Amino acid sequence: MKRAVQVFILLGFVSLFADITYEGAASVRGSYLYLIGATALIAGFLRIGEIINYLTRFLSGLIGDYFRSSRILWILVVTGYAINVVSIPLLAFAKRWELVLMLVILERIGKGLRAPARDVILSEITESVGKGLGFGIHEFLDQIGAFTGPLLASLILLNTGGNYGLVFIALGVPGLIAVGLVLTSMMLHPSLKSFSATRKRQGFRGLGKPFYIYVAGLMLMSLGFLSWDIFTFTVKSSNAVSDEIIPLFYTLAMLVDGLAAIPVGVLYDKIGLASILAAPFTLVASAFFLQPSIESLFIFAGIWGFAMGVFETNVRVAVSDLVTPSERSLGYGVFGLFYGLSLMVGGIAQGFTYTLGKEYLKSLVIVSETLSAILMVYLIITSRRISSS
Repeated sequence: MKRAVQVFILLGFVSLFADITYEGAASVRGSYLYLIGATALIAGFLRIGEIINYLTRFLSGLIGDYFRSSRILWILVVTGYAINVVSIPLLAFAKRWELVLMLVILERIGKGLRAPARDVILSEITESVGKGLGFGIHEFLDQIGAFTGPLLASLILLNTGGNYGLVFIALGVPGLIAVGLVLTSMMLHPSLKSFSATRKRQGFRGLGKPFYIYVAGLMLMSLGFLSWDIFTFTVKSSNAVSDEIIPLFYTLAMLVDGLAAIPVGVLYDKIGLASILAAPFTLVASAFFLQPSIESLFIFAGIWGFAMGVFETNVRVAVSDLVTPSERSLGYGVFGLFYGLSLMVGGIAQGFTYTLGKEYLKSLVIVSETLSAILMVYLIITSRRISSS
């Protein structure tokens, strides 16, 4: 038990330092694209990195399910964090949007390799304290990094006259720390219980109908989850604020995300899937604050951050509850594949509707989130009927 707690804390700090690297870069990527001459459609097209990310998650989940080896799972985690260290600093030398896209894809491949394996490990070591609370604490530490990264980016831009290259290079340092911590975690907890017992593989059918209904609801939900690259592009193009303020929107979003993570995680432990409905409801509300005023933009960032807290805590935990422990690797892989597909389609659709007018973009968010909420309510009702029968 003591060893599991140590690993849990270490993995939280791994995510903290890795997120300083990634989120710091993500907070200025949209404005950097504008600086090097890209368009809004290109900014939205960066979401292709997400489908690559989640295709890689699917592959990672399949590898974990096929080998059912603790060693393989840890190798996937370590490799994923190592890629993060390489790809972000190289953005400093990318002066064409094609190169930025390639590096974003590379970074997303690293994320895809590590995420399902890490979540399988987390779902096991947090069972004793409550998975909602455990994932919430992990997300809280994660978001300390996500808060720090954009703040660091903002300070560097402010003190260097807008030197984006130095931002990307400096963000490589916390990435190196994350790799060291994950290697330590692997040495402390090399074996997983979910792979200790031999069980026949059931394949995709074994994931069950409720799981696939859940994935469909999630796809609709993420379709209307506004791309941050689109958001920062709209902020920059409208000249609503100066460049050094742009990362602060993301800083606020990540702060709200982190503060919300533990309470919404505890809420999941109490009411289960129903807690996820907070995401589509808040995303509908966010659409009304996408206005070219600093007050509205900060409100939007806060709402967006709360929704992200639900996504990164409750949405992830639910996967581990909808499938058996031995199927979690495959479950997280399939979950990631369809999640990523909807993010990519959503990013392109958001970029396209933005070119038509902000009202079209607003309508896209409202319709997709409303449909998602309806499907999630259906899943909750049917799940309660099955459990009570």
